[in-house]
Amino acid sequence: MSLTWNSEYYIALECKDLQANAMAVDSTGTYVLLAGRRYLAIRNLEDEYELVQKFPRQSKYDVGAAEWNPIPYHRELCVISSNQRLEVLTWRNNELTQTHSLRAHTRVITDLNWHKFDPNLLASCSVDTFIHLWDLRDPRRPTLSLSAIAEASQVRWNRVSPHLLATAHEGDIKIWDQRKGTAPVQYIAAHLAKIHGLDWNPYSENYICSSSQDNTVKCFDITNPRRAEYVLTTNAPVWRARHTPFGNGLVTVVVPQLRRGEK
Repeated sequence: MSLTWNSEYYIALECKDLQANAMAVDSTGTYVLLAGRRYLAIRNLEDEYELVQKFPRQSKYDVGAAEWNPIPYHRELCVISSNQRLEVLTWRNNELTQTHSLRAHTRVITDLNWHKFDPNLLASCSVDTFIHLWDLRDPRRPTLSLSAIAEASQVRWNRVSPHLLATAHEGDIKIWDQRKGTAPVQYIAAHLAKIHGLDWNPYSENYICSSSQDNTVKCFDITNPRRAEYVLTTNAPVWRARHTPFGNGLVTVVVPQLRRGEK
């Protein structure tokens, strides 16, 4: 398969009535989930004439994060966070139904992430300082709970190693190995201000990049974390930095409130 950059763009839909504050595209690039306090909505991106399918949502809380399962044979699963709870949804036969409700956090959930190899595993982190690992085969309680002492703002499973995950705590990164108990296996003093985004390298289990309020994106080798392998300096705080799906590039976006002239 050959992938190339495309300079064309278009507006696929405009749905102001949804008041959606979270969006996720499935692993095939076919369906987009738009999630908000009042509605969940699904749109087929490959059919320009298909209408947005809306499903009323009864909640007093906004949706904090949304993500589709990355495993192709479980691509119908998606998860959203709402305050202290995770809702696992199934998209099948043009119906969106809730299949699991996961609750263990005592304060608002800040991030979630599906495991890259096991479609039943899911991680969530919260202001309550805990990182919970969930297995949908036994959703009553987390299979493992990691205590970080400080608030966790991001959680990301490693893309190469099935056992490693990373979390962000203000300007610090902690690396965890689910086989090695509840203490982090590595600690990185990464930034002078809050980390907004984490992303593992798709080709190497030892490299991770972080984006921060301090106007930098840094890449670290977790086996030698005392200084960054490289640093990108920007003109504004960086909300997210993501590896491109091909080549060896990074895409960055500034903090949403500061999108004045920055790209």
